[in-house]
Formats: sequence, C-alpha cells, structure tokens
Amino acid sequence: MTRFYLFTLFSLLFIHCGGREGAERTAISSLRKIANPSDAQIQELRQANAEIIVRQPDYIIIRTTKMTTPLAFTASPVAEQDLVQRLVHVHIPDSAALQTVINSGVDFWGVEGDTAVARAYDLYIDDLRAAGLTVRIVAQDASDWLEGKI
Repeated sequence: MTRFYLFTLFSLLFIHCGGREGAERTAISSLRKIANPSDAQIQELRQANAEIIVRQPDYIIIRTTKMTTPLAFTASPVAEQDLVQRLVHVHIPDSAALQTVINSGVDFWGVEGDTAVARAYDLYIDDLRAAGLTVRIVAQDASDWLEGKI
C-alpha cells in the first residue's frame, strides 16, 4: 500500500515538474531577435504593442505575442549573449521610488546614498523613466563591466 502512495506521489511530482518545464520553454521561445531593424519597423512593432527588451546598434530583442507574431519580420531565436543588460544608477529620492525600482524587474544590487544600483534590460529602463525616475546608464553591458572588459 505504501508503494502505491509513493508511486502516485512521484508520478504527480513528475507531471508537475514537466508542466513547469514547458512553461519556461514557452517563455524563452517567445523572445525573438530582429537584425538591423529600420526606424519604421521599430515603430510598427511599438504600435503592435511589442515589448522591446534589448536595443543594440545592430539588433533588437522583442517578446512576441499573438499580436506581434504575424508581423512580417525576419526574426531568429535569441542566444544568451544577445540578452544584454545595462548597468544603471537610478536616483531614489524616497522609499516609494526605491520600491518602484525593486518592483520593476531590474536585477537590483543595492543602494549607495540616494542611488539604486542595478542591471536592467532596456524595457525596464524605459519603464523606470516613464515612472518619473532618473536613470543613468553607467555601462552598456553590465557583464563586461563586471569582468573588467570595460
């Protein structure tokens, strides 16, 4: 009888973990890289409510949805090195501003005086600026900065 319960428990855990893996795969696969987009193409993506995660000089990374998938853009899968985060300093005049930074989705590192230090994708930088916060980009690639390449 105990074997039956253990088998059932492990089966349920296996099914549950399998469901999570699929959800993660869906989230990753919804990111697309568009090489050398024109200003008109970027504007069309914004009008279709596409989330532009990363803007680099030679490509952008967007999160596709059912609305943006049908757009006629040549896109390729995203590699990990394409997902560039900026090193940013965000002026935080009060605790509400700090909470906004923490809740924004940035990779929050800490506070130095009245400045929050974080790594952030361009999407989150835009959101923080739209919330009225002052954001200064310290390094275009936070990973390179950490490794001393900059």
